[in-house]
Amino acid sequence: MRLLLRADGNARIGLGHVMRLLALAEILRPDFPEQLFLIRKPDAVLTEQLTAAGLAVQALPARPLPEEAAYLAAHVLRPDDVLVLDGYDFRYDYQNTVRGAVHRLVYLDDLHAYPLAADLVLNPAGGLTPADYELRQPGARLLSGPAYAPLRAAFKSEPATDAAAEPNPTTVFVCLGGADPTHQTHRVATELLALPGVQQVHVVVGGAYQGWEALHAWAADQLGLTLHRQLGAEQLAALMRQCGAAVCSASTVSYEYCAAGGGLLLLLPTAANQQDINRFLLSQNLARPYTAAANILTSPEASRIAAEMQAAQCRVFDGQAPVRLRQELRALLLPPPPFALRPVTAADSAQLLTWTNEPAVRRFSFNPEPVAEADHEAWLAARLADENALLLLAQDAATGRSAGLIRFAVEDETATLSYLLDADFRGRGLAPLLLLAGTRRLLAQFPQVRRVLGHVQAANAASVHAFERAGFQPEAPAEAADSLTFAWLGAS
Repeated sequence: MRLLLRADGNARIGLGHVMRLLALAEILRPDFPEQLFLIRKPDAVLTEQLTAAGLAVQALPARPLPEEAAYLAAHVLRPDDVLVLDGYDFRYDYQNTVRGAVHRLVYLDDLHAYPLAADLVLNPAGGLTPADYELRQPGARLLSGPAYAPLRAAFKSEPATDAAAEPNPTTVFVCLGGADPTHQTHRVATELLALPGVQQVHVVVGGAYQGWEALHAWAADQLGLTLHRQLGAEQLAALMRQCGAAVCSASTVSYEYCAAGGGLLLLLPTAANQQDINRFLLSQNLARPYTAAANILTSPEASRIAAEMQAAQCRVFDGQAPVRLRQELRALLLPPPPFALRPVTAADSAQLLTWTNEPAVRRFSFNPEPVAEADHEAWLAARLADENALLLLAQDAATGRSAGLIRFAVEDETATLSYLLDADFRGRGLAPLLLLAGTRRLLAQFPQVRRVLGHVQAANAASVHAFERAGFQPEAPAEAADSLTFAWLGAS
């Protein structure tokens, strides 16, 4: 199964779309080792950057988008491909054309301004719901917020070292996008250098930045200013960690700064599509507007504000977005379940006991002994009365027969699950569908849950495979060599 990524980037429109897909490709490489980047007229520097990241690059000729979509559907895309689009021109008609040629379609969005035909929509801005969208693909899902923002691995903070480093806002990082198509870098650097509370300014631009020679010539006479051009992810993250304050566009670079360790973040939106991220970061006290820079950076409270903001950023950008994205993309590959879930009632007791005592179920249970009817009745009554328990019965949509059970025990922010399938419904690939459907229902009913755990015997190969297909990620090996634990992470 291939992962295809389609975005454009240049000095005029910037490289934000390309950089997001580069991060997503890095995250998904374990599940999609074959990756192809589709792009119009990439320059040599960008092509080298994409190939260095392990991506095959296919340059597309400039043609009207309807023609491009038809060409891709007929000559490039395969029925088992996953295609990811990132760009404002890939609207409903384009999506609808390519959707019929692939297994799944993913769209990275900032605007929620037109209907979408994607199976999965990613919007890095928080606070959005499906009500903000017109999702026309049956079963389409929206993932929004930093919990699902694709960021490169270099920007994951390291608590062991970062916790001891309080941000020093006298050193300021400036990046208004690698291309800075609105040409504000020079102005911002000038204004910061004029502030008495600022000792050092680090300005970062990318390879697509137009006007490097003029900026470089001006910077030669500016004390306290250092220019950086086209930094790699590791270099950029290291520089961010040296800077206790930052002026960033309300784009991926602002998220990277928060994720790398953070500090006093000042936002300067440079494009209309950045309004949602700008609104989200400001509303959550994760950033302040750049218009407040002079007041804050010259205030005796600057260090305190920077430290408080850094703590809030570290809570929201918890470093687990890659895990969540991998689990969601695995889950995306599954078909819709051929069953419906309903709450268990006392009338289901006999059916549950029959399933529980089936020899195949007992063999892979951590307690292989048969369960007495009286014990079962007491257990079920206690679970039905427990507000922290959720028991769901799967009923086959075609026949109405009971197909299986999934149950959860919730404790604080963690839920532990157990499941089983009726013998007549095994061998059909239903177990991962039951795990996924049950987990989705749990998280909707218990939004405080952050981790859903499933424990399975290592010898139970079918169950291990089911957890993997459903998107659950293996936890660190337990002390018991015969036991495995899988986890699903909810949004933070």
